[in-house]
Amino acid sequence: MYKKLEVNPSARNAIQSGHPWIFSGKIMSALSDYENGECVYVYCEGKFLGTGFISPENSICVRMISRSRLEINREFFIQKFIQMQRMKKMFLSDKTNMYRLCFSEADFIPGLIVDYYNNNLVIQTNSAGVIKRRDIIVEALKDVLMPVSIIDRTDIDTYKLEHCENPSLESILLYGSLPDEIPVMKENDILFYVDLKNGHKTGFYLDQRENRELIGGISRDKSVLNLCSYTGGFTLYALLNGAGRTVSVDVSGKALDLLERNIKLNKISPEKNENVKEDLFEYVTNYDLEQFGIIIIDPPAFAKHVSDSRQAEKAYKYINAGVLKKVKPETFILTSSCTSVVNQDMFAEIIEKSIRDSRRDVKIIKKTFLPADHPALFHFKETEYLKSYLLYVL
Repeated sequence: MYKKLEVNPSARNAIQSGHPWIFSGKIMSALSDYENGECVYVYCEGKFLGTGFISPENSICVRMISRSRLEINREFFIQKFIQMQRMKKMFLSDKTNMYRLCFSEADFIPGLIVDYYNNNLVIQTNSAGVIKRRDIIVEALKDVLMPVSIIDRTDIDTYKLEHCENPSLESILLYGSLPDEIPVMKENDILFYVDLKNGHKTGFYLDQRENRELIGGISRDKSVLNLCSYTGGFTLYALLNGAGRTVSVDVSGKALDLLERNIKLNKISPEKNENVKEDLFEYVTNYDLEQFGIIIIDPPAFAKHVSDSRQAEKAYKYINAGVLKKVKPETFILTSSCTSVVNQDMFAEIIEKSIRDSRRDVKIIKKTFLPADHPALFHFKETEYLKSYLLYVL
């Protein structure tokens, strides 16, 4: 049904251990024989290994879909989405109506992100294989979820990287309609305006849900500093769980405006929160941190490529050491890294060095990773991009 692709034993070993990528240097077949984004059956020394998408011009040449011989059609996507929805809703209550339905390689549709926002779907197509099949993916999503809308939020640079034309030039709205007003979603019965068309990522940081719950649980009567607050996820959890006051810091005025609307939406007194439009590094360097009992450090990814990892390490260490040096005793710090370029071991080392440089006594109260709607693969560390520590400074 699909063309055969021969790989070397090194690639075979990686596939059999569970790694979903095959790099171009491990391909034995002539890459000129394949079209960008087509499906292939992968073999090594005549033995079938699985089904994947091929991108002949890319370093990441094949993204594995399955170890089985499959036909990747509309019915394939329908069955996948049914299974994903069934599993992920097991971990969610009726108090939450936004979650990640499909998480790319971790859900075995490499390159596809689908986030569910109360019957609105936001997708990102990050591989040639799914870009070329976007139409049947949309039809499958309509069949399974019957959404009000489907929006494509694929980063424009992805099409260049994947050597594909942008199929969303006319509109990011692929199906249905969106209200003129920014829609309201809920997470644990906390209400949020979520900008599906222009917000960060697909509109909301769904991956921090369990960390927001964690902060809510320790916020009573505390003063809370939310660094890189975006639209106030941690801020609202803190205030609705009894925090005395919050300070929310972000460089984006639009995000802070939406945070103010979220506070009003949840009937919280506006005086309980102070918005500060400021750079993260400037705030940590120049502002008083001793007034806070909880500090959240949730910066954007400081690195998207391995070549940037050293610079990212310096940035994380500067922020974490800076906060640790300036806080009062008995302060909680939740610190996160959201890039796979800085892996778990690297982030642990950064925090360890930050503690050493601060000359403070610090307890690790909890290590957290991704919530259940963001699964991970044992042999593919890129899926474990978010890691966090809840620290207690003595």
